[in-house]
Amino acid sequence: MPRNRIIYQSEAVYAGPSPATGYHFTNRFGLPDNTGVSNVKQLQRVQTANYSFNVDRTDVNQFGQLAAIDRVILTSPTVSMDMSYILANLANENVLGLYVQSGTQPEITAISGILTKVTDEKNYFIKTTTEGTDAVNNFATGTEIGVIGIGNGFISSYSSEASVGNFPTVSVNVEGLNMAFQQGTTGNYIPAILPADGSELTGTLYALPPAASSIALNTLGASGISALRPGDISLTLPSTIGATSSTFNVQSYTLSFDLSRTPIDRLGSKFSFAREIDFPVTVNLSVDAQVTDLTTGTVAQLVQADSSTFYNPIIRINNPGVTNQTVVQYSLKRAKLDSQEFSSDIGSNKSVTLNFSSQIGGPQDNNNGLFISGLY
Repeated sequence: MPRNRIIYQSEAVYAGPSPATGYHFTNRFGLPDNTGVSNVKQLQRVQTANYSFNVDRTDVNQFGQLAAIDRVILTSPTVSMDMSYILANLANENVLGLYVQSGTQPEITAISGILTKVTDEKNYFIKTTTEGTDAVNNFATGTEIGVIGIGNGFISSYSSEASVGNFPTVSVNVEGLNMAFQQGTTGNYIPAILPADGSELTGTLYALPPAASSIALNTLGASGISALRPGDISLTLPSTIGATSSTFNVQSYTLSFDLSRTPIDRLGSKFSFAREIDFPVTVNLSVDAQVTDLTTGTVAQLVQADSSTFYNPIIRINNPGVTNQTVVQYSLKRAKLDSQEFSSDIGSNKSVTLNFSSQIGGPQDNNNGLFISGLY
C-alpha cells in the first residue's frame, strides 16, 4: 500500500566505492566485478540527509515576441547533498574517502586519497523502506523499497564540531552530476554517468546491504560506543596573547575545510568532464573558551615572530568506556593564529574566540594541514 509519510525510521544512507563509474562488487577472487560482495557501505549515526538538484536554463528570445521561444540548458545540472552524523568512531570518514591513520599506518594528510583521486568520486544512496518499518535489519529488496542515488559525488566541505552539552557531530556536503530514483535494492544500475557525454552506465549494477544498528565495538572488546561525549574531549592549544591555554575553559570547537571545485567544460559535452579542486585548501579551527588567567604579550611581538611561529593544535576524543583510549583525533599542523576575539558583558563570563588556519599539503606532505587518526 502507498506510504502516507516517510520519517527517519525508514531511511538509511550509504556510500559506494571509488571510482563512481567503476564496479560496485568484489567477486570471489577479490576482483572488481558485477556480482559477488557489495562494496557499498552504510554510513552510521546519520542525523540529517538533504538532497536536491538545480537546472539552470538560458532564455532564447527574439524581436517580435515577448515570451522566450525556448529555455535551453547550457550548463550541467547541479546536484547537491548534505548530511550530518554523530561521531562514534571514524568509520564514516573511512567510507567517505578520508585517510584515517590507525595503528602502525603512516601519517598522511586526511585528503590524500581525494588529492590522488583514489577515493575522490563516489555514488551515494538513500534507501527508504516501507512505512512503519525500521531500515535497520530490514532484508526486503523488492519494489516496495525506494532508492535515491547521487551519481558522481564529490565532497565539497567537511566540518567537525562539539560543544558543552551536545554530542560531537560532523557535517558533510557533496556535489554530484546525477540523481536517480529507483525501486529495489538489487538489479539497478549505478546512478553515475560518463561525464564526457552524460550517458548513463547501463552495464554496471549495485546492491545495498541491509542496514545495521552499527554499535561500534572498541579494540579492547568492551561495550559498544553509541556516541562520543563532550566530557571525553581534550584540546591541546597554544598559549596566545593575553590568554593562557592551561586555564582555558573550552566551550566549543569547529574544525572545517572546503573543497570547492571548478567544473571544466569543453565543446561537444553537455556535462563538465572534470571537477577539479580549487587550491589552496585551507583548514580552519575555531575555539570558544571562557577566559580565566591572563598572560603577557603584544600584537607587535606576534608580528615580529610570525615567520618562525607555528602552532599544532590537537583535538582528542576518548572512548567513554576505556581510560585513555583515543577514538578520534584531529591534528592541525603548522597552523597560524588568524584572530583572537575577547567578549565581556554584564551577566556573562568573559570569553575568547581563537581562530587558527593551516593549508593542506600534497599527499606526501606530513608536515602541513589536517591529519585524522583513531578507530574505525
